[in-house]
Amino acid sequence: MDIRTQSALLASLVGLALGLAMLLRPGRPRVVTLYSVFALTVAGYYLALFFAGIFPEPGWVSRTAVGATILFASLVPLSAVSFFLEFLGVSKEAHMQGRRLALLSGVFGLAVAVTPLAQQNWARVAVSVWVLGTLLTSVSLLLNQVRSQQSRIERLRLMYLALGAGVTIVLAAVDLVGRRYDIPLPPLGPIFSTMYLFFLSQTLLRLRLMDLHELLGKIASQTVLAFILAAVFTVLTVWVKENASLFVFNTVVAAFVTIILMEPLRVKVDEQVVAIFFRERFELLRVLGNLRARMATVIDISEVTRMVLDALHETGRVTHTSVYMMAEDRPGYRLLDSRGPPPEGFLDTAAARGLLLAAASGQKAVLLENVDTRLAALRMHAAEGKRFRDELKRLQDTRAALLQMKSGISVPLVGNDRVIGFLNLWDERVPEAYASDEIALILTVAERLATVLENSKLYEKIRERDRLAALGEMAAGLAHEIRNPLGAIKGAAQCLDPKRLPGEDGEFLGVIVEEVNRLNGVVTAFLDYARPLKQNFGQTDLNEVVTRTMRLIQNDVPKQIELAVQLDLTAPRVDGDAEQLKQVLINLVQNAVQAIGTPGGRITVGTVKQDRFGDFRGGTVNEFVEVHVSDTGPGIPLDQQQHIFVPFFTTKEKGTGLGLAICQRIVKNHGGSIAVHSKPGEGCTFVIRLPALPAEVPGVETGPTDGTPFPSTRPALPPSPPSPEASPRREKKRKAG
Repeated sequence: MDIRTQSALLASLVGLALGLAMLLRPGRPRVVTLYSVFALTVAGYYLALFFAGIFPEPGWVSRTAVGATILFASLVPLSAVSFFLEFLGVSKEAHMQGRRLALLSGVFGLAVAVTPLAQQNWARVAVSVWVLGTLLTSVSLLLNQVRSQQSRIERLRLMYLALGAGVTIVLAAVDLVGRRYDIPLPPLGPIFSTMYLFFLSQTLLRLRLMDLHELLGKIASQTVLAFILAAVFTVLTVWVKENASLFVFNTVVAAFVTIILMEPLRVKVDEQVVAIFFRERFELLRVLGNLRARMATVIDISEVTRMVLDALHETGRVTHTSVYMMAEDRPGYRLLDSRGPPPEGFLDTAAARGLLLAAASGQKAVLLENVDTRLAALRMHAAEGKRFRDELKRLQDTRAALLQMKSGISVPLVGNDRVIGFLNLWDERVPEAYASDEIALILTVAERLATVLENSKLYEKIRERDRLAALGEMAAGLAHEIRNPLGAIKGAAQCLDPKRLPGEDGEFLGVIVEEVNRLNGVVTAFLDYARPLKQNFGQTDLNEVVTRTMRLIQNDVPKQIELAVQLDLTAPRVDGDAEQLKQVLINLVQNAVQAIGTPGGRITVGTVKQDRFGDFRGGTVNEFVEVHVSDTGPGIPLDQQQHIFVPFFTTKEKGTGLGLAICQRIVKNHGGSIAVHSKPGEGCTFVIRLPALPAEVPGVETGPTDGTPFPSTRPALPPSPPSPEASPRREKKRKAG
């Protein structure tokens, strides 16, 4: 059996396997069925060619094999044209000429195969020319479709298919000439036919062009590797062919050498093939591999973000890349850094609903191209029902979020069983920019990035704890050293009795006493901020906390300022310390009073149950409760809003800058966040956001719920005197601090 006959058998077996494998797929579409027919027809042709090769002597077996070869060869154009017309979506009315030629080819082949013409050389040549010419019709179909496509990706995909079909037809023709005239040519026709059938099957199964690029790279690398290992095996065995025992020994040695060289050679060959034929892809894989190692030594959030974005952008494979991180001041994700045209600065959790649902379902990356493909399929096969509408809405939300972030592929950064951010990449020049192995490396980089972000948060907490410990030690000593002289100064000034001194002398003594008291308040606030919080956590009803706090301070609010309460009676309870939360509300209301000033205005304090999506932890959604403190004052300038929670930052003449810092610390210790929303001239709203307990218990039904002014009547029991932290003397005006 010569090499040509063996290659025909191999092609027939592979074609048969491909055709049956696709035919056995459940729920296969029509195009897959037609591909199976095409593959089985090619397999039948090469199987008949194999039998004609092993039975060359004249006889009924030889005549049957030759007739079968002619018949299957004439049926190949019919099955090929039918498949490509269905694959390209060409209507039945279009390209009637190709259909008629293919049908005529089958009739012509049948007429020759079952008659004595099958033994005539001229009839065989005529059938071969007719078949090859008709097969070129399939290539013309592909080329026409390439010219009519608007998408660059589709043009490339179809160009690959047309080029492969053309090369396969040419090599099959060369193989026929070699067989007919006994020319010693390598049997490339069966080999390329098999490869093209495999490539077509992958085109049906893999919709992404980049996956086909990856497939071509693997085929090339495996081919090179096979030739290298075959050369090694040949060198070790061919020279001892005459000596049977030595040949067996060298074959075993060659097998061991092949096994040892297989893995390192495969890795090296893969790298070199990708580097030569796919340079941009090789550069991206190299950068991603180096990036994983470099990120292991970084702990700072801004540094690691800058490192990742710079590395990705410099590859030339990314036009937009960004990192979003969970915001602490409000529900959503804030843009941490980006390269390329800037995306939206903030992504609300409601807008990120689709992405969060995908992450909760275990999806490691969301691709815009997949979302578009699924949307197109849903719209094409429009269906009714809640499930269909929910999926369509989710996909539309996901697509809108990806476009807001300018993302072609978004990888959720998961830490502590929740989505803490997103890593986004996009190459807007092509719809399919990244192959599967590239996406796998991107996922590993995102995993490492999420770990670094979580570690950096932990590191910041440790630094904050150490800083507060050092600050507490310093505060204790500072309070002792300052308060003793202050006590002596105040005592001496009071002994002089400012009322007995005439003129400016008495005023000066009054200033001394007042400033000593203010400095003593500053030391007290400093100690309050530095010392550890003593908390008594338990189930707390925020509606009740707001009601009691407002009744406590209502008489301290000037008459020209209207104090109103709005309660959401469905708001669940929280795990918190009621006294500390009361301290936060008192501070915020007093700041609002100072901000409004003498002209008068309105302060509204209320609770809100959050209806939007919150954090995803373990695939579930956590609810939050918000407390809003709004005023109609002048607002806070934009350039000051980012500093108002920084300790000792203040715009007041006599402020300490610790009031809001203490409020933020208390809220953070409750696992929540506090944020400010303000526009100059339009008032200000502070939003306290706390995690709700799983069991929803309605709030107490005390106090009005419609936003009417809080009643000015005193409570039945006189309120306790306000704590020093809430003293109105500490902060006269509120702009910040």
